[in-house]
Amino acid sequence: MSRRFHLGALAALAIMAGGPFPSAAMARARRAQPDAPPQAPALDVAAFQTQAAQYVGKAVRIEGCYITSANSGGADCAAFRIADLPGQVDWNGTVPLDGTTMEEASLRRAQQICGDTGQQPQCRAEVSGVVYDPFGDMGVQGQRNFELRNARIHWLAPVAPKAAATKTAAHHAAR
Repeated sequence: MSRRFHLGALAALAIMAGGPFPSAAMARARRAQPDAPPQAPALDVAAFQTQAAQYVGKAVRIEGCYITSANSGGADCAAFRIADLPGQVDWNGTVPLDGTTMEEASLRRAQQICGDTGQQPQCRAEVSGVVYDPFGDMGVQGQRNFELRNARIHWLAPVAPKAAATKTAAHHAAR
């Protein structure tokens, strides 16, 4: 009897050491998992302005812009011309970001640091969202003004430390 116990224990240890054998149900479950969703097309501001109509209702990613004019109603993802000078606004184009549907953290940070219309280094970003045509929904024909809804800002500039945190750190270092 003790010999049977030892053989059974050894067999169990061998199975545990080799790992569990996948069952047929587990293999089917692995195959049934959906593939990752396709990645949203990446556009710059100029491409968005000319191609937005084909992306209505679809997710896109806007690359190479600066967040500007941020307020409670939203913000803009703006591209600037190369010849821009400090204090002069020379937009190459903008993509409006709907504030009512924007990710809360994105809108809050945009309002804190990107409220003006200038090209601020801390406001450099990429934005993902769903292309929306508000005039098309209202039945207006002709000129379109596409925007992004459900926007999320992907900040490219590092977060600047807060002044209070810097003062506290300097105070502790002086001790």
